[in-house]
Amino acid sequence: MIKKSIIGLALSFTMLFSLIASNLTVTQAAPPSGFDQYRGNIAHGKVETVTYYSNTTKANRKASVYLPPNYSTSKKYNVLYLLHGIGGDHTEWLTGNPQNILDNLYAENKLEPMIVVMPNGRAMTDDSASGNIYSAEKIAAFDNFQYDLTNDLIPYIESKYPVLTDRLNRAIGGLSMGGGQSLNFGFKYMNLFAYVGGFSSAPTTNAPNVLVPDPAKVIQDMKVIYISCGLQDSLISTSQGVHDYLTQKNVPHTWYAAPGGHDMTFWKDSLYQYAQLLFKDISTEPTTPPTPTPTPSKRSAFTKIEAEEYNDIKGSEIREIPAETGSGLGYIGDGDYVAYKNIDFGSGATSFKALVAGEYTANIQLRLNSPSGTLIGTLSVPATGDWNTYQEVTCDVSGVSGANDLYLVFSGPVNIDWFTFTGGTSGGNDGTIGDLNGDSEINSIDLAALRAHLLGMTQLTGNNLANADINQDGEVNSLDFGFIRQYLLGMINSFSR
Repeated sequence: MIKKSIIGLALSFTMLFSLIASNLTVTQAAPPSGFDQYRGNIAHGKVETVTYYSNTTKANRKASVYLPPNYSTSKKYNVLYLLHGIGGDHTEWLTGNPQNILDNLYAENKLEPMIVVMPNGRAMTDDSASGNIYSAEKIAAFDNFQYDLTNDLIPYIESKYPVLTDRLNRAIGGLSMGGGQSLNFGFKYMNLFAYVGGFSSAPTTNAPNVLVPDPAKVIQDMKVIYISCGLQDSLISTSQGVHDYLTQKNVPHTWYAAPGGHDMTFWKDSLYQYAQLLFKDISTEPTTPPTPTPTPSKRSAFTKIEAEEYNDIKGSEIREIPAETGSGLGYIGDGDYVAYKNIDFGSGATSFKALVAGEYTANIQLRLNSPSGTLIGTLSVPATGDWNTYQEVTCDVSGVSGANDLYLVFSGPVNIDWFTFTGGTSGGNDGTIGDLNGDSEINSIDLAALRAHLLGMTQLTGNNLANADINQDGEVNSLDFGFIRQYLLGMINSFSR
């Protein structure tokens, strides 16, 4: 015990000397008594569990999410991604009741508006904590989490919650192995994070000169760097090394070292301090009034609609991808949806057809006006053998007519290039094929309008676009131009549907 006390005292003197030597390092005092206790007389946030599909692991993964007191979807929030240690998962932080710490700080007006996401920081097919957690495979899974974080989790959170998406509104921090991840990933992805905090960081933390190879850029880009470790923690040399290197390179940061071990007691102290440093002087209010969203132009359900031409989207990482006929949508997960507004079904539709690809089977529900609205059909997508092997798949449709918002609701991963409906007639004017300006005539004006559309000069929309699909093959192209031209020349006297 005497030997440990002497070591702790020596370390304290070492840290005190480094503080005197540099005004770039800020120290923190220990939190006040009761900072982590539940208070019944204040507003409280809540913790919920979310499930998202990870393209990194090809599996569903969970995260715990803290929503602050008086959470409202009409506000915009900052986000802190808070990571766990090597033997934990998305529930480890909850053993320390971080919601009490955060609720109390909110009540004392010491915390900026934020939600806190506590994910499973181990990314592998079997991401449980069972088995030998110190195996090379399990440790490698912590490094692999960077791809799940950047490609899957962050997009999911930003699609589900009303959060700000600039790097200045995003922070990362964690304990033990999560502390090492936070430092490694935070400095690597400074385009995503402006705040980084490592509590009792693991030995897997990169060497300081690898962690911060360009101190000048870190000084320019990082708003807050927080490093902490208990004096009795066997891993203090890792955190101390990062602190010393940042001090040597004149990188401003906050350093907290106090009596304590490698445990939740010390990590709660760190969270209390780190959370108060985040997002200061960063506005969460829009700088300009929002622009009203115009009503989308009416589109015929019986023309080919490109999947990427959506009006609304909700997904973990849905994005535009190269597809068979140009572009499409991919990285779609279970529960995601894509919406196409003001689709005109005219007198009705009887079938739905889409060009799709995927390595797994999936379903696409066709719903009207909301993700849980009237179900008019379900497309069963077979496994096509490859994400780039596309095939046309059809299903029956019923119970739809007129203009509606169409929602494609996905159960499982799939790539989709385009879709169209068949079996009905367009609504609007009198549904006259070839009448492209709604004057109930087919003449040279209509031919000129189609020519301008095909040349990209003036685009047809709504009923006019639907009526330009002369042969009703789901596309408006030079074949349709030829049919109108033949009609005007008297070579044909009608268009068959």
